[in-house]
Amino acid sequence: MATKFSQFSAVAPSGTTEIVGLDGGSNAKFAISTLNVGNLGGLPLSIGNGGTGQTTQPLALDAITDANNQVANDILYIDGSGASNVAAFTDPSRLPGVPERIGIYAEYQNGTAGGTYFNFPNGGNTDIPFNFSQNWSTSNINSISMTFNGQAGAAGNTTFTLPLSGYYKFTVNLNFFDQVQGLKVTSNLFNVSTSAQKGVIFQRCEANVTIEQMYVGVATQIFTANDQVQIYAEFSGGTGTPDPYPSTTSANYPGASVLIEYLGQP
Repeated sequence: MATKFSQFSAVAPSGTTEIVGLDGGSNAKFAISTLNVGNLGGLPLSIGNGGTGQTTQPLALDAITDANNQVANDILYIDGSGASNVAAFTDPSRLPGVPERIGIYAEYQNGTAGGTYFNFPNGGNTDIPFNFSQNWSTSNINSISMTFNGQAGAAGNTTFTLPLSGYYKFTVNLNFFDQVQGLKVTSNLFNVSTSAQKGVIFQRCEANVTIEQMYVGVATQIFTANDQVQIYAEFSGGTGTPDPYPSTTSANYPGASVLIEYLGQP
């Protein structure tokens, strides 16, 4: 009478433990140490069954971290914000204690991207048509974007889109001809999203008679994510009520520039 499997003695398997079975219809006996895992069906083992579904280390790591569905340049970190620590992906700038640096530098250049210089009308609040920009960001997702409509002269129009809610610092430089005694110079922000002025960057009254003058002002304002902003310049009064023209002097070119920096949440 054959021995029942239930009557076998329980042992801790080792490499020399022997197994019986069938090989091509014939009885077979072999030791565990001789098993060739590569010949077993069902490999590579799927994630659902405790495997990775891959056969190399890089592909296995991609599979278990779901890398293909993540944003490029994200990092894997331990998120302790919940009931227990879990592995998660994030933008490096979003890690606790790491400040997000976002900024853009833009210039109003003559003859670039379709834009040209023109006389700013005295008494008019004129949108400065910035037409060159360079931006930077520590984020893989967020950046300040500039949109110039490509039109020449007074038809030029430029809008900056701010990606995050919080404080933004604006540093504006204006360099114009026809600065005469008593000329009032103002630069301000216009929030396109709310159709309202959003603070004054600077306001000056030029008392000296000067052919060419440079003005620099800095202001910080709070904006909401995705607000669109334009930067204006206004010249008013002055001897002969002149319509100032952006500087073409090489040492002081371009006629206007702006540096916009994200400072963080309130």
